[in-house]
Amino acid sequence: MRNTPVIAITIVSFQVLINKTKMTVFNTVLETTNGNDLRVANDSSNLSVSSSMRRVNLFIAYFHFHGVHSVHLVICHDDTKKREIQTILGSLLDEGFYVRTYNGRDYNDEVITARLFEPPITFRSDNKTKRPINFKLESLAFKTGYILIDFATSCALNVLSWSAASEQNYFTTNRFWLLLTERKEDIQLLNDEDIFIPPDAEVRILVQHNNSNHFNLIDVYKSAKEQPIHEHNVGNKLSSAEDMLRALRKFGSAITHRQNLGGITFKTGLVIAFPDMFTHIEDLSLRHIDTISKVNNRLTIELANKLNMSFNTHQTDNYGWHQSDNSFDGLMGRFQRYELDFAQNAIFMRLDRIALVDFVAETFRIRAGIMFRQPPLSAVKNIFALPFEIDVWISIFMLMVFVAFVLAMELMFSPYVHDMDYGDCVVFVWGAMCQQSFYVNLGNRSARVIIFTTFVATVFLFTSFSANIVALLQSPSEAIHTLSDLSQSPLEIGVQDTVYNKIYFNESTDPITNRLYHKKIAPKGENIYMRPLIGMEKMRTGLFAYQVELQAGYQIISDTFSEPEKCGLKELEPFQLPMIAIPTRKNFPYKELFRRQLRWQREVGLMNREELKWFPQKPKCEGGVGGFVSIGITECRYALGMFGFGFFLGLFVFFFEVIFKRNIVICLTNRSDHRNREHTFNMIYTCDNDIRAIVVMNKK
Repeated sequence: MRNTPVIAITIVSFQVLINKTKMTVFNTVLETTNGNDLRVANDSSNLSVSSSMRRVNLFIAYFHFHGVHSVHLVICHDDTKKREIQTILGSLLDEGFYVRTYNGRDYNDEVITARLFEPPITFRSDNKTKRPINFKLESLAFKTGYILIDFATSCALNVLSWSAASEQNYFTTNRFWLLLTERKEDIQLLNDEDIFIPPDAEVRILVQHNNSNHFNLIDVYKSAKEQPIHEHNVGNKLSSAEDMLRALRKFGSAITHRQNLGGITFKTGLVIAFPDMFTHIEDLSLRHIDTISKVNNRLTIELANKLNMSFNTHQTDNYGWHQSDNSFDGLMGRFQRYELDFAQNAIFMRLDRIALVDFVAETFRIRAGIMFRQPPLSAVKNIFALPFEIDVWISIFMLMVFVAFVLAMELMFSPYVHDMDYGDCVVFVWGAMCQQSFYVNLGNRSARVIIFTTFVATVFLFTSFSANIVALLQSPSEAIHTLSDLSQSPLEIGVQDTVYNKIYFNESTDPITNRLYHKKIAPKGENIYMRPLIGMEKMRTGLFAYQVELQAGYQIISDTFSEPEKCGLKELEPFQLPMIAIPTRKNFPYKELFRRQLRWQREVGLMNREELKWFPQKPKCEGGVGGFVSIGITECRYALGMFGFGFFLGLFVFFFEVIFKRNIVICLTNRSDHRNREHTFNMIYTCDNDIRAIVVMNKK
């Protein structure tokens, strides 16, 4: 054996106190009470090779095989066992094990009551043979060994009853128990209903053959508390460490021998989030309704068939979320009150739920994203400017200027007189570009050549422009690639009416997601939350984006969208949803058994089969983006804008002309009146002078 000296101890002994049993190690006056750690080297070379030493060697081989480095020694002994305990302790310390001792008679006489939201108290005390003890084990991730010598005593059976209580649940996968006895008949004592050794437990009984040097190792467990103990021989006539290792390798994993639970019934929960639309748990025609519950229920049904068990199912319509009073509603509330054993559906693995349940195995990944059709090109850009590149537009403008200039020169130097002015040259060029005829009849050949060549050139330009417009009207844009683009787009947003959408949008720390939420979602309040059928129909018929479980969205698209409408579909995920997993209550004694079975379903492809069966795949664009496209106000807005601009400009010019004309008339009228008044005044003045002259002549 390997010596690892830390503290030299020459003599180790134990003393039993009558009124309160404690284990004492002498020579250094070191008392080992509950929870003391020892790692010492002890020279046991003077001990003879005896039956006790053979048994200790089997202990060491057993713990080494399972990778145990820390051993807890639970002591329920009298003076006759003191030498044996000394041998066990010394040998374990010599092998480098960390050893911790517990006193099986350290009773706790305080009244034990369950606290709020804690496991109910199932340990039944009679204040005689069954009493609470100060035997508390922490939840450890590493493997630990436990030794209980002569488990047939009332003290040892009390320790086993205390450890088996659901509020303790000390029989778990990473705790390896060795129970010692000299009579195989003692195993029947474990049929006590208060001693529940579940299928997850790693409990072995080492039975000595009539004080000989041969031992039997027996694996024991119960399918349920009320069922009898099951026994499996791990090894017979073991006398050395090699025998123990050989037997353990042949036996393999204990879980593989525990596939039959004897038809026991578990209390389970199943969430039906849309009970008004729910028809049947196996209804494939509505697989987008409560998909999570349906697909995971298939896994638990397969689990029940494999392990021979049944369910007493409790239905609820809410997965359960944290409330202001630290309680949970829905399914999680039932787990918090310990009303369920496990769920037939998977739920999101969240930190606030880990304190209430244990997640046994991940099943599927649920994706929720904002689905939308890329808006048509006419909705985000001016399609009337897209047919030509910028250099072509510049060339067209220069052509118009050049033609107007040439025609004006022809008018200026032509020997013929034309019924038009220089402004008509600009009108002609603009009309030619729009394929409109000219209202002036030009008689000379040079002007007709200019008009002919201009119309021929504009025919090619107009044909190219029109063909491109038709193609652009049927083309989706590629304007939205990120959540930031979506927040700046003209698309309205709707959200599937589920609780987790509201929670994860509020909990998101991504600045872009927060900007999208506060700009397009939060201002609309509860009206933005809607059922998938409504949201997907709005997305199909208008500029609308919808946050939905992608599997549900794919099913609705396959059922209601035409082939051209499936093209141009995009999806963006504003947040990553956590994995979903099957939850069990805390201290569930079948957790490891369920975990291995569910992972086996993944490995052999059962989960993949159910995923393909229940999760619709993303529809493919097979019909292209072509098809009949109705022209709406959006496509015509620039044309209508040009028309409106021309209308108001003409109206403005009209009023200007009216006002200008009226001012000219008034000015001319005033000027004429002024002339008339001057003429009248001159006539009156002349007449007045004539009258005065006649009067003077008469007087003379």
